[in-house]
Order: sequence, then structure tokens, then C-alpha cells
Amino acid sequence: MFPDDASAKKWFVEQRWPGGETCPCCQSKNVQIRKNRKQQPYRCCDCRKDFSTKNGTLMEGSKLDFQVWIIAIYLLSTNLKSVSSMKLSRDLEVTQKTAWYLAQHIRETWQNDNSMSRVR
Repeated sequence: MFPDDASAKKWFVEQRWPGGETCPCCQSKNVQIRKNRKQQPYRCCDCRKDFSTKNGTLMEGSKLDFQVWIIAIYLLSTNLKSVSSMKLSRDLEVTQKTAWYLAQHIRETWQNDNSMSRVR
């Protein structure tokens, strides 16, 4: 379903903002898309803050691709038993430390409110 990061990002954007991009700070739909800014491609015209698709989610501050996050969430949510960080690292082709980080953040988010919002 996600052969590359672009398709994973497109799916995530559609899931997060079904009615169009919304500012995570002020919830305004008056958002400008700037193609020359890769890190923070959206700008709210009301509060004038820059944001990305990852802002306000458990992926905030992560340099990992959307494809890695979505596959990790899928693997952790569909297994009957827990997935070890070693198995996750082999499946995602990342280091064991990165796989442990992914699993911890995903499980912590599920424990708190069962959504994709950022855990603080």
C-alpha cells in the first residue's frame, strides 16, 4: 500500500486533514503551501506560524520517513503479541535503537489516549 514515502505522506495527510490542511496552533484553514520549504511547507495566514504534517503528532521532531512510521504502527497494531525491537529493526531496515524508539512512542501514545497526538 505504501511503496514509497510520497504515497505514505499522501495517505497520512488525507487521514489527518480530511477537509484540507489545518493549522495545529489556531485550527485555521487559511493555510498557504510553500513548495520551496521542505521542513515546514505550510504557513498559517492567521497566526503566521510555519508547520509540517508531523507537527502535533507522535512523529514530531523525527527525521524518519512517513513510510517507516506507518509500517511500524501497522506491525505493532496487527500482531497478537508484542513485537520486539530486534524484529522491528529487521522488518523496517533501521537500527535496533531506532526501532525501540518507534515502538516506545507508539505504545506510549496508545496508552494515553489511543490517538496519533503527541505525547508530552
